[in-house]
Amino acid sequence: MKIKGVIFACSAGALWAVSGIMCQILFKEYLVSPEWLASTRLLAAGGLLTGISLFQRSVPRKNFSSKDLLSLVLFSLIGMLGVQYTYFKAIQYSGAAIATILQFTGPIFIFIFLVLHKEKRINLRETALLIVTFISVFLIVTKGEVETLNISAAGFVVGIASAITLAFYTIQPRKLLVKYGETRIAGLGMLIAGLTFQLIHPIWRPDFQMDSYSLSLVSSIIIFGTALPFLFQLSSLRFIEASLAGVLTVTEPILATLLSVLLFNSQFTKIQLLGFVGVIISVILLTRLSDKKIVPEDELTD
Repeated sequence: MKIKGVIFACSAGALWAVSGIMCQILFKEYLVSPEWLASTRLLAAGGLLTGISLFQRSVPRKNFSSKDLLSLVLFSLIGMLGVQYTYFKAIQYSGAAIATILQFTGPIFIFIFLVLHKEKRINLRETALLIVTFISVFLIVTKGEVETLNISAAGFVVGIASAITLAFYTIQPRKLLVKYGETRIAGLGMLIAGLTFQLIHPIWRPDFQMDSYSLSLVSSIIIFGTALPFLFQLSSLRFIEASLAGVLTVTEPILATLLSVLLFNSQFTKIQLLGFVGVIISVILLTRLSDKKIVPEDELTD
């Protein structure tokens, strides 16, 4: 069953990478506001998944307790909304490369949380592999050209905030997923976040020219770049531990780099190749080291 969790987590990262390329096209060719896109993708994807969950027999029909409802709201606002908004703001302040690097520190925060809560023991090999993975991602994204990176104080703060909210998004809803199902929690989480995001940028105020191409991109981002990857990422937590699920989303910067080379004629360097090798080796070793952490049944009681 572990391989199923690995496939889910890797698929989530891959779909986010494809989504990033489509977002880049919208930002560059149509000057779409990142806030409008985040608002639209969360609201539409949330409505889609919530609707699907109503017709799924496998989705538990339990009513939310007051404690679980509060947990769902926190997951929606801090996890779903938080990770979207802080990542886009990090891109705005310091660029996509810095935003990607800082957000990928998320697995480190996950690891620290699990150790502090005694769900994991400090393992020197696993710690070393996490560091190797992060350095490898850094090389892939930056091509090793550290001097070209321009990071502002605001960009650093929101970039780290995106990593922390990513960690929160991965860890916090684990009990909710077991009790109410991934589709229901992902859908309601996005729906609440999307409704709240209307206060930042309403969906009915698009700031770009809509045509068949731009609408097809937006629709693809909603389905394949939001609904499915978020659902896959949450589903992976049933089969693998949160720290490994976070690391396996490394497929996002890897595939995003490859797609940039193929679609935008970006140059692929030897430093990036070294980063790819480092990621592949470290992720394979991390997967072999990691064991699935099952949420105890007695923790599911109110």
